[in-house]
Amino acid sequence: MFKIIDRYIFKELIDPFLFGLFSFSLILSASMILFELVRAVVLSGMPLLVALQLFIFRLPTVVVYIFPMATLLAALLGFGRLSKDSEITAFRASGISLFRLIVPVLALGLMISFVNLVFNEIVVPEANKAAKNLLFEVSTKKAPRVEENVFVPEMEKGALKRIFYARRMKGKQLEGVIVSEFQDGRLSQIINAKTAQYLPERSTWQFNDGTVYLLSEGGEYRHLIKFDRQYVAIKYTPSDLAAGDKSPDDMSIGELRDYIKLKEKMGVKVVDHKIQLNFKMALPFASLVFALLGAPLGLSPRRASSSIGLGLSIIVIFVYYVLIFTSFAFGELELISPFLSAWLPNIVTGGLGYYILKQAANA
Repeated sequence: MFKIIDRYIFKELIDPFLFGLFSFSLILSASMILFELVRAVVLSGMPLLVALQLFIFRLPTVVVYIFPMATLLAALLGFGRLSKDSEITAFRASGISLFRLIVPVLALGLMISFVNLVFNEIVVPEANKAAKNLLFEVSTKKAPRVEENVFVPEMEKGALKRIFYARRMKGKQLEGVIVSEFQDGRLSQIINAKTAQYLPERSTWQFNDGTVYLLSEGGEYRHLIKFDRQYVAIKYTPSDLAAGDKSPDDMSIGELRDYIKLKEKMGVKVVDHKIQLNFKMALPFASLVFALLGAPLGLSPRRASSSIGLGLSIIVIFVYYVLIFTSFAFGELELISPFLSAWLPNIVTGGLGYYILKQAANA
């Protein structure tokens, strides 16, 4: 019997969830992406095809925020409809507790949380990198971008793998390139090249007119190799080098963790990055806490209307993001830990949802 009830309630949640995805996608994409792109097309002459590509690349970042919102709306409207038709009352009269009825809502929230976590870990960083590369390509076509003293370290599994330096960067062309390679924590070789250029079709760099200095385990000079042309597999593109410090949005959890370790070794303050690292895990699980909050809030029959549910969802989301900004501020001031700074909005929201649910169950 319970399995039938679970399926029944789950079906009640699907339609409002899809409605929420569509509604919030329109709202957020217009405010976070379209307005900026329209200005770029009208004022800067950006080609429409490029603007469309940028919209597609930036949409995954917005979707990460939309999933929790749609889950909240689904819980509100789904339980609002069941309450309006007195089905919640009928379930409880037959001996089924409100806590048991909320299980399929929490299951949906948990499932969406894991999907969102994987999406945020895999799709979002790659989409952001693609958007950055596209913008770099467009900007360098008009006038090559010039950067002086480009310095980028590269980590692998928490250890320093490579230090990349160029005296000058003009578009995709580098001058005065020095690459220091590390192996097991020691300097193993140095590549010195007069120029280098990026080959996008091969996703690699072509070094020209240079020398490779090989070092022994003790750090002494062992051998040198001169070359006219050599290909070096460096994961950074010209846009990565031009951007300087990487954004947390461009990295997966593992990459961001390695980046933080490197910055700490360099003596750089990384409180903000630590907060962002924890928030990468906290944000997807907002779907679970919104499911816990939305279900008891939707028990009022007056909230079965999609317009009222959408309005209430926007209010709850606004309060949630005020909590995020406040919590982040406390974290950056080091009044609370980065972990608590990222997870506090979820803890408060989940605690409020449980309190409202408990009050409704005892009513």
